[in-house]
Amino acid sequence: MTVVRFGLLIAASAIALLVHAAPPQPVGGNFSQIVGSRTGQLAIWRYAENPKIYVFDFAGLAHQGRSFNRITQFTEQQSSEPYPRVLTAEEMAMRLAAAKRSESDFAFGHDVMVHELVTFFNFAQRDKVPLNPDETAVRDFLVAQGMMRDWRGFWQAVEPNNVILSIPQTQEKSAGEPMINAAARYAILLHEMAHGEYYTNPYYTQYCRRFWQESLSEAQREAFKAFLGKYGYATGFEEMMINETQAYLMFTPDPSSFSARKLGVSQQELDAMRDTFRKGRPPTSLPLHWNIGE
Repeated sequence: MTVVRFGLLIAASAIALLVHAAPPQPVGGNFSQIVGSRTGQLAIWRYAENPKIYVFDFAGLAHQGRSFNRITQFTEQQSSEPYPRVLTAEEMAMRLAAAKRSESDFAFGHDVMVHELVTFFNFAQRDKVPLNPDETAVRDFLVAQGMMRDWRGFWQAVEPNNVILSIPQTQEKSAGEPMINAAARYAILLHEMAHGEYYTNPYYTQYCRRFWQESLSEAQREAFKAFLGKYGYATGFEEMMINETQAYLMFTPDPSSFSARKLGVSQQELDAMRDTFRKGRPPTSLPLHWNIGE
């Protein structure tokens, strides 16, 4: 019986490798098409309004986590390591356990630039840290799409400023998987699109930097750093703090993820910060007033 089960486990693992080895070809879509879609399997979108942005659209949070959790830990949360490095699978599992998180709820969405992904894959190769099949699938997608290439044994970015986002599809709550309803999917996609805008629109980037430095008070900046620090962000990286602040402040219509209470300010103060951001007329086509469902 043990031998049979072991053989079945090998077969199941082989099937999983085949399933995740070849991501689908990207399909063009606007925000409404993406947010309203539910394929029940991995889909990859190329954002119609900004072709530099690709969206991995996962049918399950665990699949998303296996694909991007270590990448996000590498790019956003390394503040205590003596030097940047890719965590082993065992180290990542320990981090999740210490944070009382799982593979499924470490993050509900991800954003990363191609040059950051190239660094992740090069560092994993340098330190001989094995990739899992889903991380390998992300790497192979970038190669197949001409965004990175192998050059003399190292990975090299070809389209370094392209952006890869990931979001989950709507799903019912199940063992190890929280529920994602339509409102949550809208909020996650909008939040991640805000990161894509920050990465690819230099005029918007400059606007956000000025807002951070000139419109927010020192106490408000510290409030955002404290809020983000609770979620493991490396708060010493000011550029990341600016990027996350604009995404949470203006593009996260989900009070379970962001609210005045979570930020540690009054609702009046939070509303005033949002009004100031809008009145400055930020150069972006993203919706500055939420309309969940569109």
